[in-house]
Amino acid sequence: MARDEERVPPEEEEGVWCITDGDPVGRRPPETFRADGVENLTYNNPYALEIERVWFDQRIVYAVESGEVAVDFDENRTAVRNKVAQEYQIVHAVDLDEHGKLEHGTEPDRVEGQYNIYDSVPGMENYSPLWQFNYVIVPPEYEPNALRSEADCLSSGYPIRKSTIVEN
Repeated sequence: MARDEERVPPEEEEGVWCITDGDPVGRRPPETFRADGVENLTYNNPYALEIERVWFDQRIVYAVESGEVAVDFDENRTAVRNKVAQEYQIVHAVDLDEHGKLEHGTEPDRVEGQYNIYDSVPGMENYSPLWQFNYVIVPPEYEPNALRSEADCLSSGYPIRKSTIVEN
């Protein structure tokens, strides 16, 4: 056990722990991001989940997608009963129907090599594990990963199509 770790007694039911080989240990939290702007994360992925890199505020974080969920929206495509965070997907084209869903049988024409962009991370007030997709429509000459934050997307001048597609 490292000097900055302590064993968690069995009578302690919950806490902010790291789990190593099935044993919880308390330790001082590491820096959230490395100097190169990548999330300082260690995760052994015991369930073989698909992981993706996404941008958050010009830095790379890691995410696991758990599938689409149904959420009620008002006429402005704002969630009614559920708190949702915003995810931006950079695309050349997308076809949404009048309800904000993908047209039957279509997929967005994603920019190859571009990471999606999150507006928040755990611990922020506007964070939610439910992500509402916003499609940022860029021209063919767009350079992948030129947009790296919500602020970049909102100030880019590119059209943004807000959908009612929500994933966990």
